[in-house]
Amino acid sequence: MSIGLVLEGGGMRGWYTGGVLTALSENGIAFPVVYGISAGALNALDYISGQNTREQAAEYIKYAADERYVSVNNLRRTGSIFDFDFMFGEMYHRLVPFDYGAFFRSPIELKAGATDLKTGEAVFFGKADMDENFTPVRASCSLPMVCNTVSFRGHELLDGGCAMPIPVERSIFDGNQKNVIVLTRDASYRKSARPEFPRAVLHVRYGAYPRFIEAMMRRPETYNSELEVCRRLEREGRAFVIRPSVPLVTSRYEKHPEKLHRIYELGIRDCEAKLGALREFLRGGESPAKN
Repeated sequence: MSIGLVLEGGGMRGWYTGGVLTALSENGIAFPVVYGISAGALNALDYISGQNTREQAAEYIKYAADERYVSVNNLRRTGSIFDFDFMFGEMYHRLVPFDYGAFFRSPIELKAGATDLKTGEAVFFGKADMDENFTPVRASCSLPMVCNTVSFRGHELLDGGCAMPIPVERSIFDGNQKNVIVLTRDASYRKSARPEFPRAVLHVRYGAYPRFIEAMMRRPETYNSELEVCRRLEREGRAFVIRPSVPLVTSRYEKHPEKLHRIYELGIRDCEAKLGALREFLRGGESPAKN
């Protein structure tokens, strides 16, 4: 039986996912394939390369306060609130070196989801699609209105969470009969029915992409529907969900290192508290790939 690992996005709430992945690695648990959206796709890179350690996390968190990482100045200067050239350039190559060799040698597959502006639907990219700058992951993390559109292989792309916030149904479509799902919202959370941006505001910037605008207008309904899928699969024994044990009261643009470290540590604790139940869930499936 095949098992997928599904990672929600959530901006800087993604440090919760980072903590969960650290706990999984420290306990020798990995998976044949990881489905990541936005920050989930970014976390998947370190998980697959075997670099999602506490030491590595501390280095990344240190740079979260750097103006080049996330700032209004970036938005004014480049059109994107995140400086992806800094993140995938200087950070990955000099400040906190990424192990490209380990990533591409790992048996764990990656499916990083972004939203195609022309179709308004999610499109997924694997390891074979990755370049040195991880452009598909960059696209997956590019939030609407505060990030530039990413052009890649004939697609115009933005944040994967616009069309598919929790990619569990893609994992099922690919044939995974069981899934471990990491969410960045607690069990009580439901997204407000009010769209994040008014249609008129979206039209000013994305008027050439009416299907993307429709996807954005449906986003609250899409997210809540996917939460219900997760709960149903969990009840049926087809999914194991790890979610924050307390609400993460933070902005998706949070820069304070101590707050981010607390979110990361919560992910570790929540995952460790569920290890016994998780191993029981996995026992009936195929052996996870070894990182």
